[in-house]
Amino acid sequence: MAAFVVLGDGFCVSWAGAARMLLAPGGQPSRVPRVARYGRDGQCLWSTPIGLGPVSHPGMLELNAQSGWEVRTAAPRPPEWLEAAQWEPLLVSGDRVAAGLADGRSGVGRTFFLDLASGAPVAVTDPAPSRRNAIAGPGAFLVGALGYGACATRRFGRDGTESARWDCHGAMTVDGRGTVRGSARSVTPSCTSRFRRLNTSNDRVDGPHLADHHTSHPAVDTNGTTVFWLDGKLLAVDPDMTLRELFVSDDDRSVLGRTLLLDEGRVVQSLGSEILVFRTDLAALADGPWPCGDANLLGNPVLE
Repeated sequence: MAAFVVLGDGFCVSWAGAARMLLAPGGQPSRVPRVARYGRDGQCLWSTPIGLGPVSHPGMLELNAQSGWEVRTAAPRPPEWLEAAQWEPLLVSGDRVAAGLADGRSGVGRTFFLDLASGAPVAVTDPAPSRRNAIAGPGAFLVGALGYGACATRRFGRDGTESARWDCHGAMTVDGRGTVRGSARSVTPSCTSRFRRLNTSNDRVDGPHLADHHTSHPAVDTNGTTVFWLDGKLLAVDPDMTLRELFVSDDDRSVLGRTLLLDEGRVVQSLGSEILVFRTDLAALADGPWPCGDANLLGNPVLE
């Protein structure tokens, strides 16, 4: 099993084997990945096979040549092994499922959109270096790409068509108005990391520069203030893009975990094997489709 989410009347699972989905001779999967839905009694309601197919990305050839690696053709080729996408491999929003599958060696993959009621395929994205996905609204998703010269965040609607694209990517939140916020890298040669706001009108607002893009997954409150951990600091970015330091320590460990926003302004932050709790002036967690990592404090990426 690769991932599962809990539904009101059962659960949804992506099956990708106990470990890597090794390929049989001829480039065919020895076990075909599947996405399935089950009722509360464990009965399988539907099970849909997922075929990644040959994948590649235009930037692969240039990057491999510059790095001194074995130069491989940029033409699509069968994956060397299959695995679930590294970030957010399974999301459910409204009557749609988004399941990510990637070539385990290159990281190039696709996101598959399925109908929740029947399991019927709705659409699939073009091959891209897989990165973070998120729920953007009822039946809508954000799909990220980062690597091989690609850096993008795309929004897909219920019909599986792309409705917005921004040339930056990172750990994002989505509030009740559909506004996307977070630390994001851009496609500039220096891969500049800044706090950015991506609006529903497809425009991008660049906020304060950040020392690094390795932040914890942020959380946003009802006032539109975003909180996250970076370089030994608990930081907050207000709606007007003002950066504030809520706590400063001498511990500069990079954090790729989660930041939780609880009641009475309490912020919970994982830091290695430690859990830190802070009392702040922040409001309650925003009521939106993706106000923090994994959609909610229970870590269940479902919007019903």
